[in-house]
Amino acid sequence: MSQGDYIKAFDVMVYHTFFDTGKCNSLHFIPDPATETVFRKFGVRMNRISNGFELFLKSNSSLTATLHYISKTTSLDYFEFNIESDNPFFALFTAMPINFAGQLTYTSQDPKNQDSNGTVVLNETLQQEQSNSFLGSLRISFENLTKTADTSPSHFEIKFTARATQWQYYVINKNAVPLNHPVINEKGKMQFDGPQQVVVPTGEKALLFTSGETDLPLSEKPKYKFDLISQKEPTESDQKNSGGKVLLKGLPVPDVSRIGIIGSTGTVQVTSPMYIYL
Repeated sequence: MSQGDYIKAFDVMVYHTFFDTGKCNSLHFIPDPATETVFRKFGVRMNRISNGFELFLKSNSSLTATLHYISKTTSLDYFEFNIESDNPFFALFTAMPINFAGQLTYTSQDPKNQDSNGTVVLNETLQQEQSNSFLGSLRISFENLTKTADTSPSHFEIKFTARATQWQYYVINKNAVPLNHPVINEKGKMQFDGPQQVVVPTGEKALLFTSGETDLPLSEKPKYKFDLISQKEPTESDQKNSGGKVLLKGLPVPDVSRIGIIGSTGTVQVTSPMYIYL
């Protein structure tokens, strides 16, 4: 593609705190039928990159003049894209209403968008009605593109936050390993609530440890290191005795495909159950 024949109109970059790099490479932007027709008729090009895309217009004129001509010829004054995810668990590890059946929508004309040093961070809107199988949609208005056309291409960002859940460790002691005052903690940091005697769906007895009211964010790579410790019984002079035997060092982290819910109507807490066999 010769740079002399094309003008860069805008780019869209997607970021997500779940991923180690901060860049989200799980989403794909697909022109809707009307936009795809414009692309073919006017030679518009999409350059797909790992966490988004760039869009170029074929023209020997200015960006403003080209967009005006497209709008006058087609009566279309925006580009619209359907958003698709190639990760089936995207909605589970992303902070959004649990069991949400609608779509995420973004538009460059949303008054809640935020300008951050020339980059427009697009506001997310939850659309309850799901008209197709896509995760969401993105609309970029010609009007917004022409505002910066004389200085530089427009830059847009979509930002996602990782879902935070109550972590639950079910310790199933099949081999009768001695457990004296068992605790789960991260050295020098948080300690889990419990244990509580419970029965898991398989009918086995288990000790349940949870992060309680503290929700921990899910992540692509482990960010926490919790250990299962058989702790010495504290004495009156040493109520915070941290000694003891490490039974399991570096407990597993949540499988993002497995989540649960505590509560019913109103406020709910999403959980990440994990099972440990001794």
